[in-house]
Amino acid sequence: MTDWGTGRYEHTAAQLAPAAARAVEAADVQPGDRVLDLACGTGNAALLAAMRGAQVTGLDPAERLLDVAAGRARAAGVEVAWAPGVATELPFDDGAFDAVLSVFGVIFAAPAEDAVAELVRVTADGGRIVLTTWTDGGAIAAGSGVLMRAVVAATGASSTAGPAPRSWGDPDYVAGLFAPHGLVPQIERIPHVFEAASPDAFADEWLEQHPMWLAARPLLGDDGYAGLREPLIAALSAGNEDPAAFRVTSEALLIRIDRA
Repeated sequence: MTDWGTGRYEHTAAQLAPAAARAVEAADVQPGDRVLDLACGTGNAALLAAMRGAQVTGLDPAERLLDVAAGRARAAGVEVAWAPGVATELPFDDGAFDAVLSVFGVIFAAPAEDAVAELVRVTADGGRIVLTTWTDGGAIAAGSGVLMRAVVAATGASSTAGPAPRSWGDPDYVAGLFAPHGLVPQIERIPHVFEAASPDAFADEWLEQHPMWLAARPLLGDDGYAGLREPLIAALSAGNEDPAAFRVTSEALLIRIDRA
């Protein structure tokens, strides 16, 4: 299991800020709304919701990231309640929130069915759930595939140290998760841009700082882990849109579920 408090996930979180803004907008967060940012990380969505006047709670299993998020909230002058916890066992009452957000977060929870049941349980009647998930296209997904294949080869089975389950990028899969609850997701495909000084710089940031990659290092050993660098750079370079630097466009799903 990935410990998201290792490394420096805040660097990746900063790159995901535009998606958080899209999620908060899609949820139509209003002053006074009770909002949960699930798997909040460094608090991107939570802070934006609080700036709109909502009563916000951010939950994440990584207490170090909650500390980072709390520091950001203080700097921004907004109030957010921060709580440690996991998506499959939310420490909240039924119907506790008017809006539940998860920006590339709940996709890592297992079993997915249990996490979705909890999302639905804590959302009030008339409330809404808004999620962002990755699809399996583009250079970022190809780069993540380098890690997945290495972990599978080393262990003989898939591992939570590998990339997020790409099934969350399949609209039919997402619809199937909510169907038992009588809910129908509204799904929009959205672009998300990643940038860096070069493919090499982006690869090194992942290898040296990203919790998901660092979790695989003990499985692969130092030599095996170092051997990922060249294939990772090759995968990223193949999709590079800026020959003078690094820019790639990934595809994500913006998902809204309304609870009648």
